[in-house]
Amino acid sequence: MARNDIERITSPHVLIVGAGITGLLIAQGLKKAGITYTIFDAETPGISRPREWTLAIHWSIPILEKLLPAELFNRLSETQCDPTHDRGAEETIELRNSETGEELKSIPTPNMKRVSRKKLRSFCAEGIDVLWGKTLDDVTCDAEGETVTAHFADGSSYQGNVLVGADGPKSKVRELLLGKEKSRNSSVGIVFNMAIVKYKDAEKAMHVRSGHPVNCLGYNPKGIFTAIAICDIPDPKKPETWVFQLACSWLGKRDTNLSNEQRLEFIKTAARGLAEPFRSANLWMPDDTTVHTDNMSYWIPVPFESHKGRITLVGDAAHPLPPHRGQGLNHCILDALNFVDAIMKLQAEQGTKEELIASYNTELIQRGAEEVRLSVKSALMVHDWALFMDSPLMKHGVTKVS
Repeated sequence: MARNDIERITSPHVLIVGAGITGLLIAQGLKKAGITYTIFDAETPGISRPREWTLAIHWSIPILEKLLPAELFNRLSETQCDPTHDRGAEETIELRNSETGEELKSIPTPNMKRVSRKKLRSFCAEGIDVLWGKTLDDVTCDAEGETVTAHFADGSSYQGNVLVGADGPKSKVRELLLGKEKSRNSSVGIVFNMAIVKYKDAEKAMHVRSGHPVNCLGYNPKGIFTAIAICDIPDPKKPETWVFQLACSWLGKRDTNLSNEQRLEFIKTAARGLAEPFRSANLWMPDDTTVHTDNMSYWIPVPFESHKGRITLVGDAAHPLPPHRGQGLNHCILDALNFVDAIMKLQAEQGTKEELIASYNTELIQRGAEEVRLSVKSALMVHDWALFMDSPLMKHGVTKVS
């Protein structure tokens, strides 16, 4: 429900900046609890993001169930890359030596779901009214400590009692709270390449998927990480329609001068020394495949001024981290539930806004900082063969630590 800053608001009313998966989950949780909110996003409706990727939900599935209405949670399989896939308690993630094909470890991930970012975001948006085209410009608070107002680049303003920044790794809310220097992400020193691939050939698709039905991860003495994940199964009986996500990374700095053609050739050259199915998965990429290359970055959360409990952060805005331990979305889901719980307590008058958000922030910062450090350590160690066996990934798998 949209409310501008002239209208009288009921308490508590939450302003959610960012309609990605995390922001939408907060909206779902608040709606389920009967708490009003307004959710904004800078994107323009109807325009798809040019990039797509997959995500793993594992230890946070029971938490997700608490946020979503039962009728929606029961349809969660619709968001899977392969909606028909269900190994239940037998689900695993496979880690292999990508040069020899040898299995290094099979990580148990009971009931894990490999989901499409696009599908999950659309799913979480069901029944949620988003105000699109809203680029945050500033946030102000009243002198009495009651309200917070979000000001947008289009000249509009909206008032609430609590504002939560769910606006991603380069969060504007975080910048407004801490300033550009303190809120700036740090580089991990890893080049990460990702491509969405359609082979349009049944035999090739089945071979690429032969390593594992969901995702297969490869590591080798040259320090190259390689991943194959199923991205979309339009028709289970027609492998030629299947879509894959391929990723690879190594220590270094991204060369911004490389063309897409050069990036693709660089990856194919590196793949020639790999075992199957990693080798063919990369060599068979069509020439028109787009390769997105990024420098991995992170931000370790630190205490920030909440303005008497009126402004806070959640998800990637609070603890952006590299993906090599598969933790990002799961911590985002836990953040969303913790925030909704705090607002429910506020509504029930079980504490003041300042007390409840302070408690939320303390847990968020402690847990987030621990996971960011662990994920950065893991990201570096999986690219160093001499250290890989002692990495957090090998020791802890993808379980929540502490």
